[in-house]
Amino acid sequence: MINIIAGTKTDFDGLAQTFNDSTWSRNNMQNYFRRIEHNLYLPANNTDHGFNGWLKTSTLPTDVFERNPAFFDDQVSALVSALPQQGPPIDDLNALASDAAVGVNGPSATIDENHIRSSVHERLQVVHTASPDTLRLSLDTLATKVLLCSNGAGGTPAAYGVHIIPEAALPVASNFHGKLNLNGINVTAKYEVIVSAGVFQSPQLLMLSGIGDKKHLKQFGIPSVVDLPGVGSNLQDHDEVSVIWNLKQNYTLFNGCTFLSDPKKDPCLQDWIDSNHRNLYAFTTTIDAIITKSTPERADPDVMTYFTPAFFPGFFKGAPQQLAETHNALSAIILKAHPSSRGTVRLTGSHPQDRLDIQKFHFQAPDAVDDIAALRNGVKRAREIVQASAIGPHIKNEVFPGANVTTDDQINDFIFSRVFGHHGCCTNAMGPASDSNSVLDGNFKVRGLDRLRVVDASAWPHVPGFFITTPTYMISEKAADIILASVKG
Repeated sequence: MINIIAGTKTDFDGLAQTFNDSTWSRNNMQNYFRRIEHNLYLPANNTDHGFNGWLKTSTLPTDVFERNPAFFDDQVSALVSALPQQGPPIDDLNALASDAAVGVNGPSATIDENHIRSSVHERLQVVHTASPDTLRLSLDTLATKVLLCSNGAGGTPAAYGVHIIPEAALPVASNFHGKLNLNGINVTAKYEVIVSAGVFQSPQLLMLSGIGDKKHLKQFGIPSVVDLPGVGSNLQDHDEVSVIWNLKQNYTLFNGCTFLSDPKKDPCLQDWIDSNHRNLYAFTTTIDAIITKSTPERADPDVMTYFTPAFFPGFFKGAPQQLAETHNALSAIILKAHPSSRGTVRLTGSHPQDRLDIQKFHFQAPDAVDDIAALRNGVKRAREIVQASAIGPHIKNEVFPGANVTTDDQINDFIFSRVFGHHGCCTNAMGPASDSNSVLDGNFKVRGLDRLRVVDASAWPHVPGFFITTPTYMISEKAADIILASVKG
């Protein structure tokens, strides 16, 4: 996973201003980044980074090339030499001083010293192993409802648990075999309930529990407990499009790679095991990222173009197979930060296994013309970089949008048909009490309820920075502090 917290100053400082709480400021939130990070590539006296946290971070694994210099073929060499020349160097995308920097950086990734992913999954395993009686995990289990009590006539409703169904799955899951009856188990909470089901399921769970827009809930016969129109509204994501070229030769680094999970069917995976994880599978997706402003008058940069030596069209059906089968591709992904689109997550029924109606409403907001222009100019700039640099002689042909797509209208049509995103957030937004679409307060509490919080990517009021994963870890650590302080009194 790419590890970037740049571009979040306006997000964190905006929360600090909204709640009149300096602990939300970008400067203070760097402390949470230091807490979670276990940096593997910088000297321990670097004050912007942490070296004792649970999230291990590293940069490109050069030992892969030391093990086999042939991996560093002419095409890889061209990429590594050309991309850093496309702007001033940014020494550290995760330093406070670089939050609004323009230039080029090879971003770090959440990969450990053994070239294995470092993530919440590993964090949970460690905690569960150390404290199995404190952290209990219930896998293949679907939460269907937050249990609420009225607290007497006129009292504020309060959460006291959740209803779960073991062996149940969402309708988009591979183990979904049809809707089940709702006879499950009630799990009660001693202090409070914390919902962390993500950008889609967290608002779904609230709505199924009677928390949301009462007019929408009424359509499905769900009694309204708290009328919060913002639940499931404000869906945001980064807008991204990919420019893809085929190169004249396959990358040597890809030799033998089928991207399968069985070493018997993937010589590259077997080699990864035998070589102490020193081949293609040790890498993250990105070589370099170029950060720019869509217009010169902008105060902060809002476009990132990141390059990967792979066929990556975005998250479309068939994309994994294309990536696995194409060993001579280069992709430039143009990402528009803080875009204007606002979407919705809505119920289609009252059963927790009913599919959701998810609408992103791309490019339908008043500022959409600016978002489209930023992506269009990003496509043009990516082409210029490739054609005018040492990469150019290695290009065979342009796959997407294609060499015949040249006019602004043609590029716009390409953007409309190929835009994607994978940083969905903001569907239970934090905000002031004066905002009728605010779902959470600055302590992650659901407004109008006691003993209920939402802590996940849905809590953001705006999609943060360029990549949301590490910033979301940061706000989650802040939430942990808040929750522990409330329990200790």
